[in-house]
Amino acid sequence: MARAGGTVLLSGPHLLSSDPTHMSRGYLVVDAPADAPVVIHASYAAVQIRDVMGPVRIAATHGRTTILNTTGQVDAIAMVVDFAGSGGRVTLSAEAEINMKLSASRFEGTLLAWAQRSVRTLVPPGFLTPFRAIVSRRQDFVCRAEFCSRVTQEKKGDLCYFTYAGDGSVAPEAAMHLRSEQATVVIDTVKEMKSSGAS
Repeated sequence: MARAGGTVLLSGPHLLSSDPTHMSRGYLVVDAPADAPVVIHASYAAVQIRDVMGPVRIAATHGRTTILNTTGQVDAIAMVVDFAGSGGRVTLSAEAEINMKLSASRFEGTLLAWAQRSVRTLVPPGFLTPFRAIVSRRQDFVCRAEFCSRVTQEKKGDLCYFTYAGDGSVAPEAAMHLRSEQATVVIDTVKEMKSSGAS
């Protein structure tokens, strides 16, 4: 491990060594002020960020990135992106898939998610945030939320656009933009857990 100013480098033998006995694994855990900016560049590595208010920029080539409870500017590129939160200015791009859980009925900010494979989103009951979803085929948009009957469809060229006006506070494409041209965009409602204990 090496540090140069505000940069920390963790390096080791290449993870794709042809000899499995020479493969290595390293863990780096950083505690920092919540409003500190975070920039991470990683290859073939998993990254997890949580409870950050400052700007976050992640490039995790061929790795999985998990971003939890961030509220600022987020730009993430990875093989797989997992995101959970209720606001921010968020841009997510994945070589494979994106999985999101939105924890409030209104997402405070903007959210753009584009993946080469599926974009899956869990929303709470009563979700009001407008969104636009873009897929290649009608059957590639799957909506199982209570507002699905209010989603409109439009064909533009080779793509299908699905729009949910939500509470009408902003244009759907300005609030949430979900896109997958090679797989599916899925919207599901979070199921509330029922108590199983005796009262």
